[in-house]
Amino acid sequence: MKSFFKSELFGDLTKLVQITFDQASEKQKQLFSESLTDQLFDWDTPQYGLTFSELIGTYRLTVLASVIGNDAGTPLRSHDGADTFAGEIPRIGHKYPMTANKMRELLQMLETTRIADKAKTQKLIDTMFANVAEAIKGVKDRYDFITLKALSNGGVVTFDENTNPDGRSFSIDYKMPADNKRYVAAIWNQANINTADPFEDLSKIVNDFKGKVDFGAMMMDNSVLLMLAKFKTVKQAIYGTDKLNTPLMLDYLNEQFQRYGLPPIVVINKRNDVLVNGKRTVVNPWNSNILTFVPKGKLGVVKTAFEDNQIMPEENVTYSNYDRGNIVVAQWRTGESGDKQAAELTQASSRGIPVFTAIDGIVNLNVSATSA
Repeated sequence: MKSFFKSELFGDLTKLVQITFDQASEKQKQLFSESLTDQLFDWDTPQYGLTFSELIGTYRLTVLASVIGNDAGTPLRSHDGADTFAGEIPRIGHKYPMTANKMRELLQMLETTRIADKAKTQKLIDTMFANVAEAIKGVKDRYDFITLKALSNGGVVTFDENTNPDGRSFSIDYKMPADNKRYVAAIWNQANINTADPFEDLSKIVNDFKGKVDFGAMMMDNSVLLMLAKFKTVKQAIYGTDKLNTPLMLDYLNEQFQRYGLPPIVVINKRNDVLVNGKRTVVNPWNSNILTFVPKGKLGVVKTAFEDNQIMPEENVTYSNYDRGNIVVAQWRTGESGDKQAAELTQASSRGIPVFTAIDGIVNLNVSATSA
């Protein structure tokens, strides 16, 4: 049996993946492009060669790693446990299988005479795009993970056995200035609900950076927002003394905050699923103790390199380039000849890294501590 993706009957359907990427209809933009990294970064045109050495020489970042190179099996470390990573940009990717059982269902559907040909074709397209969408979303989620970790962790991102269990371990330090790592005057917690003054904490940052940074948003975990809306000083500034028991809604809070010269609040609710020892584990990429001020406009650029399969494509694999080739979708078949389970695979992969060019304008406020 020929591959679903390469057969004479269905081969043209895979062309729809590239056509959809090229047309970028509003529906498909929602399907593929809903990511924080897309909103906050520009995507550079892929290069043939791109290493951390080049980025470190051009941008302000340091990459510390335990493993360099795709084929390195032994960690390379200095005596203090960290060595500057100078190898190629790590590869981001995963694949989704369509098993033989699913294939049987599709073939059974094709053979029935009760379903119109148009409906059969649409079912095949829907099946194919479900895997394509999931694969691309997984790649974009990894870029979002890097972005959110850096924004809420002093510009540092760490990949370890918990956040990248089937890949290499390394850390990226985007070199956030020390003065941009701030602390509250009094911890934002229930014990200080009547005494802490979040307005003072937030206004101080805006005033300290006035003339240097035009802040566009305050990013925070939902738990921080809920606590912020409870403080007596906040309610009193907005409602006066006669409505202290009235709940504060986000829209109204933002409206009032902007009257005081504060940027609007953006709540970060992103969660990622990571497979650790075969078990799905939910990971929060955002540090819930940190409130982050970000400047208006783009925060940087995603630097990418061409994937290996763009340089040396394989036979019997259908390739589609998403967003100028920054993400590559590959579709192919596995089976007995390769000593693998029979399946039709959909893979999305990318070789890139977000680079913050506006790191000097990003400020972390630790709401759980008054000093380092």
